[in-house]
Amino acid sequence: MDRLIYTALTAMRTSQAAQAITANNLANASTPGFRRELASVAAHWLDGGDATRAQADGIVRTAMLEGGAMTATGKDTDIAVDGRGWIAVRTADGAESYTRRGDLRVSADGVLETGEGDAVLGEGGPLTVPSGVALSIAPDGTVSAGGVVAGRIRLVDGTGLIKRPDGRFGTAAPLDADPGVRLRGGTLEGSNVGTAATLVELLEQSRGFEGVTRLLRMTREIDEGGARLMRLDN
Repeated sequence: MDRLIYTALTAMRTSQAAQAITANNLANASTPGFRRELASVAAHWLDGGDATRAQADGIVRTAMLEGGAMTATGKDTDIAVDGRGWIAVRTADGAESYTRRGDLRVSADGVLETGEGDAVLGEGGPLTVPSGVALSIAPDGTVSAGGVVAGRIRLVDGTGLIKRPDGRFGTAAPLDADPGVRLRGGTLEGSNVGTAATLVELLEQSRGFEGVTRLLRMTREIDEGGARLMRLDN
């Protein structure tokens, strides 16, 4: 009985974690450049006489890196990475990260940043541009303000990326610029979240959680029934 309860509780914990990941995917379905995550259960083999048994060992989060749909916006500060590649940015905590989010804007301090507020990195640090000047961004990442080159966006190939808890991607060491990565101007890449499929996935996970809850109730009823029988025998 204890083993059954343990199994059910483990299933509930993993189901809750999976639902949280799926709900986050759904919440970011309209976020430019967002990459959905796939939740799976890890297992490890037991040693000795139990070597043929596997024990659940938590949820594994896998980022799905396939591209999202491209939408032409005609806006000078909207860019999309064409094919492979990522945009180097610096977050508020000073960490270097990599994103596909291309809805750029100029901050009050003149820093070119993403719609999430991360500073876009050039060859020597965050790119700055004069305020109130028309911007243009070339396919190689060169940023011009009023016809004057302000710098070049550092574009990387994204080798060895790991998705962080905050949803951004990082690496163990900063990546060098890759001249082969190109941009599309006046275009935004959407997320790679399929809304309908994700809703179905969330519904299936919710039903699975309800099933485990029913199993726990049945286990309690069986346990209480057994206890009553023992009292009658006495």
